[in-house]
Amino acid sequence: MKIMNYTIFAISLLFILSACDKGPPIPEEKFIKAYVDLLIIQDTSVTNPVSIDSIRTIVLYKNDLTSQQYDETINYYNQRPEKWEVFFDSVTAYVERLRKTEN
Repeated sequence: MKIMNYTIFAISLLFILSACDKGPPIPEEKFIKAYVDLLIIQDTSVTNPVSIDSIRTIVLYKNDLTSQQYDETINYYNQRPEKWEVFFDSVTAYVERLRKTEN
């Protein structure tokens, strides 16, 4: 009987631990900066066409990130659509702070 109780406890514990949200692979603040960098470079490269892959490589290198981390973070947010809204609110606030420091 004790073995069965331990087994049920162990399975329950594993289930609980696997259900915990560990958060995105890239911390939100770092992801915001990389995301905004991507937007800015894409927006300003209209006159000098550069491939999206090149832009992404530059931004990831600048922010000390890997493609895998970036892709996993995008997947994390795609699996939790409600978190995109919070993320975009944070992006907007970050861009506003950037604008204020430029003026």
